[in-house]
Amino acid sequence: MGAKITKYRIFRIFVCLPKRAPSITCKYDAMKYFIRSVKYFFYFAILTTLIILALILIGAVEGSIDSIFEDGYNSLWKIALFFALIAAAYPKFGFVKKQLETSDDWDTIKEKAEAYFSEKPFKIVSKTADSVTFRRRDPLGRLVKMCEDHIILSRTEDGFYMEGLRKDVFLYSAGLSSILAASESAE
Repeated sequence: MGAKITKYRIFRIFVCLPKRAPSITCKYDAMKYFIRSVKYFFYFAILTTLIILALILIGAVEGSIDSIFEDGYNSLWKIALFFALIAAAYPKFGFVKKQLETSDDWDTIKEKAEAYFSEKPFKIVSKTADSVTFRRRDPLGRLVKMCEDHIILSRTEDGFYMEGLRKDVFLYSAGLSSILAASESAE
């Protein structure tokens, strides 16, 4: 007989990292996931409102909700439901942890990562023995990314992993990997 499928178990499958036992970390990940979903819901709502206001200001549409949307005010609930569905799924696909393998020791990786990110629009926010957290320097960039602009480098047995927004992780991990590979080939 298989395990009983519950809402909590389904939520854990989609939100928590694979192969992780129920723990405080999983509950922390679930709370982080929920907060990100709420942020994105409001982000989509505000962005849509600004676009509609711009259309009204330039005269492309009339200023009445009934004339903008076919069902009038009933359309607002449908739009909100659509935004809620997208916002609920986005954190799962928008944020990643990427494993990067290197033969360098952690101190070398940390040193090169700090030098690499100091050339980019990032600054060090926190540093521990096993991780370094970077955030954007400019407040406008942070605001556009809804303060979800951090990149975390953490040590593992095989090297390190990078965590953050998918686009940023893939972009900056490629750059950092090429710097680490160049230093390995030079040695």
